[in-house]
Amino acid sequence: MPVNGSFTPDSAIEMKDTAYLSHSNPELHMSNNSLQRNERRGSTCQTLCTQVFAIIVFITGLGIGIVIGYFALNPRQADCNAPSVQGRPSELMVTPAFTSATGSPPAVPFTTPPPHLTPKCPTGNMITKTDKSEDKGLFELLTTEEMEQVRNFLKREGLISSIDGTPSLRDSYIYGMSLYLPQKSAALKHLDKGERSPGRFADVHVHRGNRNSPDLMEYRVGPLGESMTAQAMYTDGELPYNSRPRDGIEWDGLTEQVTRAMAILRPLLQESFDGAYYPNGGLTFHPQAPPGLQPDERETRFVMALHVEGTARGRDLHPLPLTGTVHNPGVDTRKWYTHSFYYLNQGPFASAEELLSAYSNGTVRKFSFSKGYRQTIFATSFPKQNSDKRRQYASTKSPPRSYTPSGHRFVINDHNIKWMGWDFTVGASQFRGPSIFNVKFKDERIVYENSLNDVVLVYASDVSSGANTIYMDATFGVGEFQNVIRGVDCPDHAAILGATWFNSYSQSPVSAKTICVFETAGEQALWRRKDKYAAGLANNHLIVRIPMSVGNYDYTIDFMFHLDGTLKTEAVASGYLQASFWDPENPHAGTEKSTDPFGFRLGEYTHGALHDHTFGFKVDLDILGTDNSFEVIHWKAGDVLKALKTQSNIATKPSYFLYNETRYIEWETLQKESGLKIDMSRPQFWTVVNENQKNRWGAKRGYRIVPETSEAQVVPESHPVMEAVSYTKYHCMVTQQKDDEKYITGRTISTAWLTRWCQWTK
Repeated sequence: MPVNGSFTPDSAIEMKDTAYLSHSNPELHMSNNSLQRNERRGSTCQTLCTQVFAIIVFITGLGIGIVIGYFALNPRQADCNAPSVQGRPSELMVTPAFTSATGSPPAVPFTTPPPHLTPKCPTGNMITKTDKSEDKGLFELLTTEEMEQVRNFLKREGLISSIDGTPSLRDSYIYGMSLYLPQKSAALKHLDKGERSPGRFADVHVHRGNRNSPDLMEYRVGPLGESMTAQAMYTDGELPYNSRPRDGIEWDGLTEQVTRAMAILRPLLQESFDGAYYPNGGLTFHPQAPPGLQPDERETRFVMALHVEGTARGRDLHPLPLTGTVHNPGVDTRKWYTHSFYYLNQGPFASAEELLSAYSNGTVRKFSFSKGYRQTIFATSFPKQNSDKRRQYASTKSPPRSYTPSGHRFVINDHNIKWMGWDFTVGASQFRGPSIFNVKFKDERIVYENSLNDVVLVYASDVSSGANTIYMDATFGVGEFQNVIRGVDCPDHAAILGATWFNSYSQSPVSAKTICVFETAGEQALWRRKDKYAAGLANNHLIVRIPMSVGNYDYTIDFMFHLDGTLKTEAVASGYLQASFWDPENPHAGTEKSTDPFGFRLGEYTHGALHDHTFGFKVDLDILGTDNSFEVIHWKAGDVLKALKTQSNIATKPSYFLYNETRYIEWETLQKESGLKIDMSRPQFWTVVNENQKNRWGAKRGYRIVPETSEAQVVPESHPVMEAVSYTKYHCMVTQQKDDEKYITGRTISTAWLTRWCQWTK
């Protein structure tokens, strides 16, 4: 048989013939008659065997041809069935340290298959669902059916208005709904000791505009799937109505006020902005935040913008130098009005009539786009490839793609996921965003909760629209999930899970395919060694990815699980930039026409306003139990005796220290709640350890917290917003876990603007 292991019919015939001749040689000693009879029988047998063998060869050849043809036309299956080089994750890849005489493997030609022939491998049935609410896990997301049951229950109880379609501000309606997280103490008794489940409840936020004194209320409704009750979590009037988050119902009222004002200002609009007007004339508007700094006020600032055809949020790219404010407290929109108008930062003008009068009288500086400018904004917003320039080499070829040769290696039940020793549940709150709960590695809990709680943006710009803008994205739909974009958000082979939220405008639940789960090749070694042997383990890891569109921004949250027990959380921002207007004749600007104290010029009339995105996560670590300590390891340098005296009292430097300077570490256990900041001149390691659980050498078992940014909030404590977002001043805030402190900002998202305390669980 050839050395390459191939098998051909010719080889088989040759070997068979040789064996037959060797076997017939002894028959030469027989009589002639016997020999003739044997020869006839042998001839008949040989003919029959040859025919049978020919049939077998034909069938075999036909089968091989079909297989070859199938895989030639369907290379995806060939790739999927190919053996994995890596093997099981517990196996090491060990090879000789040399390859060939040239020191490198021979080159193998490879042609990238076209996109329609890229590998698409079998996934298997790795997702299962539980139908009954009482059988779902403690942290399982609400289903659309459960949301409808809760809504109908609140209607029957008279806690929300019985309406069909869109409610008004005068109604009592559901703003949002999510899972009401159980108290940790009760949850652990159920999870660890097998005690009765505390049950699953819905967290329902209601805008109660039908009361004599409108207010907000948060209800705990449940147990789901059983006889439900609704528990009010606050007293009447405790949550001020005017501090509510904005929704589409209020937006309708704001639109009415802006429409009236812009009708008055239409001559100014058309002369300044290339014939544009509002509404339906090429202009739009954008409300900003916060809606006031006091709980008894409601003042919504807005900026006019050019509308980019075909987009909903293109208005953020082309703001105009025209702003105003809507006075909109309470539920009676007849009492709302506009005021405090600015044009090219000139103002405030008490009304639209007053601004138009000043504009018409020539008492304000004017501005106008060149004729036809509006026809250029789509091309400048979404520039196409310059066809006059040469393309990048091989840019038309398909890029690398990942696939699963043997199907998925994880198992999903509802939103509980198991992979390579990891076991956890994915959460997604309408009010707070993505999370993971009850995270175990090798059957040992290390994280009780890791939840996004808020994303804070503080803007700075020398324009009336951006000088005071502050967003807390938990009040702007951080959990209003949308379907993922396959091939962009996650690879084609990812498993997609749903998440639900409640639409206040339609008073109905929404389900979106928004959670990607996939294993990926890290394209690097988890560890490696090359000596007289070569060994290592590829850094494959599991990613749970939740993309979110929040206003003009798109956020992507990744929870990444590694084979060595490392858990990483990553947040990325993308989407449209919320720009400011660049005024070429700004009287505050100097001779430099590309930058100012607040950012960079990005276009002819576009300014990239200074701002940040501060992601706040609540991380509740439970390292082998709840009896954890937070240790700070100080990395120091000094003389040898000072280092040694941290553990023993000696008077003389040992002679084997050739220098009197050395590096050493000191351990500190935090005794009180603290805010920690990264200081590059005083390096520290932050660890959470269990002092009662040690390894075989007596070292306390724990996890190190590794922030991947050194930036921090520079806004002083005296700024009004810092009462609500003080966590942004620190890279890590350490507090003891308390059941009544659920979030790092605010008792409820409805009062996010008002609160001044925050927390970070241990």
